Amino acid sequence: MRLVFVLSAALVLSPPVALAQRGAKNPAALIKDGERLYQAGKYAEAAEVLKKAHEAQPNPRLIFNIAVALENAGDLKEALSWYQQYVGNTEGTDPALLKRSARSIDKLRMLLDKENQAQASADAERQKLQEEADAARRRADEEQLATKRAEEENERQRQAEFARAMKSYQRQKIAAFAVGGVAVLGVGAGVLFGMQASSEREKFDAARTEDTKQTFADSTKSKALLADIGFGVGLAGAITAIILYPKDGPPVEGEVRLTLAPRGTGAGLEVSF
Repeated sequence: MRLVFVLSAALVLSPPVALAQRGAKNPAALIKDGERLYQAGKYAEAAEVLKKAHEAQPNPRLIFNIAVALENAGDLKEALSWYQQYVGNTEGTDPALLKRSARSIDKLRMLLDKENQAQASADAERQKLQEEADAARRRADEEQLATKRAEEENERQRQAEFARAMKSYQRQKIAAFAVGGVAVLGVGAGVLFGMQASSEREKFDAARTEDTKQTFADSTKSKALLADIGFGVGLAGAITAIILYPKDGPPVEGEVRLTLAPRGTGAGLEVSF
């Protein structure tokens, strides 16, 4: 859109003294500078120079030109404001420029509405993406916390299993030693009663009367039975102690073991006459 550089007589004939007193550049010179900048495509700079010319000596056409320069510079909101200033003037306006201003106002309003809608859509999309990112971050934090808690729970379970395995190992070891001790006592008792039974058998062989032989025979049988029981207890205890004693050594953390319950075993000693 071309600028409308029509200088009024008032602008051209502005008193030099008054302008000098204000320290301002001649409005006509400012207008020429503005036109030169506009033709060079420096629309924002042209608008600023024209604003200074308008401040030095207001003119409705300058308002219109400022609006045109701002529109070309892409400053739609401020351009709309200057167009509205122009159509709001009651004096010095041109019907053709008023018509052009009205069309520009409609166009700028439509463009600004589109910009606002696009900005609103962009803001909504950005908000949506931010919410999704926040939700994803919360889920990741929750999953990380859940994983940490699961690891801690697994560690507690491993520690508990290790403690139970160690207690079971200690119990098996103590039980094996205890049963082994019983086995030793049983064998010792078997040997003792076996020796006594052998001695009673010798006495039985040396006896001359039937009553004496019967007495030694009964004693021999009872001693032999006790020896049989002792050896049986000793043998069963020894086998049980071997079964009970842990074969794999003390447990290691994280190791899974299967503990078998032992079965009892017996043995006997026979004495014949």
